[in-house]
Amino acid sequence: MTISTIKKLNNPSILFFAALTAVTFAIALLSHSYFTDRAFYLNQDRYTLQRLQGDLATYRGGSAGPVDVRVISNLERSVRIGTDDYLIAKTSAPALPAAYSVSYPNGHRYSVQDTNGILLSYDAKGEFVVEIAAYSGGVRIDEPTETYLPASLVAAAYPEYHRTPGRPGFLFLALAFMIFGWCSFRYERFQTLLFRLSPSQLLYDNPEPSDFYYFMSKVGGIAVMVGSIWVACQAFVSG
Repeated sequence: MTISTIKKLNNPSILFFAALTAVTFAIALLSHSYFTDRAFYLNQDRYTLQRLQGDLATYRGGSAGPVDVRVISNLERSVRIGTDDYLIAKTSAPALPAAYSVSYPNGHRYSVQDTNGILLSYDAKGEFVVEIAAYSGGVRIDEPTETYLPASLVAAAYPEYHRTPGRPGFLFLALAFMIFGWCSFRYERFQTLLFRLSPSQLLYDNPEPSDFYYFMSKVGGIAVMVGSIWVACQAFVSG
């Protein structure tokens, strides 16, 4: 290996883009299933399909126990969680917005309405069920009327309500910000180009960037790179 090759490998820009490329590929590989596997949520647990055998689908949610969904008929499905069975029945006509009835093992019954893709729950009196749960350290701390909310059970029973979580577009945006921030921090030519493109320089005759401008460009570049990490994290927040 020649001295010139060693110097090139020690170039901060080469090291930066090599590290950025490695991190990008690692994130792409590790997060692929997260962004592509359709899932539903029961309380705070995310479930994805593990096995499909005939009319029985089994879903797994990390350390949580399995959820079995069985197709009973065109209009009825059952959701088994542990030893409890929840019966979900579709009650609406084909041409109307979807509506479901949910029967609990304790005898309680609820109705669920599909409103533009959003599932809303109502109790036996027709009153809207507020689906808010409080957690601390991953443990539910309120005293719920039911362990699992009616809309969540409907979402579990019907794959059309399973969603791919996250917003992968933010990863591309974060990558662009990271590159922009590095160029703003590292390259004087890039800093000068941004100065030339700035509308404020039109107010002066033959304007030239000052040392303070170059310093602030570096500071701004660092701020953009730090901000790009926050943007990347938003990709893993369900929209």
